[in-house]
Amino acid sequence: MIRRTKCLFMLVLLPVAAFGKTVYSGEFDYHYFESPQVYFKGRTAAELARLCDGRDNATNDDLAQCSHQKFVRLNSELNGRLKAMREKLANRDKSLTADGEPKAMPYFEKAQSSWAGYRDNECYSETYVMGEAAERYIFFWECMAGITESRSKEIGELLKY
Repeated sequence: MIRRTKCLFMLVLLPVAAFGKTVYSGEFDYHYFESPQVYFKGRTAAELARLCDGRDNATNDDLAQCSHQKFVRLNSELNGRLKAMREKLANRDKSLTADGEPKAMPYFEKAQSSWAGYRDNECYSETYVMGEAAERYIFFWECMAGITESRSKEIGELLKY
């Protein structure tokens, strides 16, 4: 009798345990996040502005994609500055090599790679500490956007020299 009760108890609880996870459970890889262009397909710029500025009723998914879109824009700006910085370093490295000095480009590339790892890990850390919060992806994309914007400003300052 006890054995049947245990089996019945497990059969009743198993579906609860199996479906207890949410879309905010566990690890995620932001590289596989749906793009904002796909998510917002068919919406006008005015509709997106109202939605992302909070003037329309937005779901958490909408707000996460608004933050994702902000990150995509800031990352594109950063990539433009990185391209300009690489061109500048390539030109300077020619004169450095001619003078027998070490090149700057390999160190810049290592720094950029380390920075990207830092950004990703920092934002995952801040996100996972929240647990299964419904705002998880909003906070993640805001973190990514903020750190990316800071790096873009840093590179912009370096380009002035």
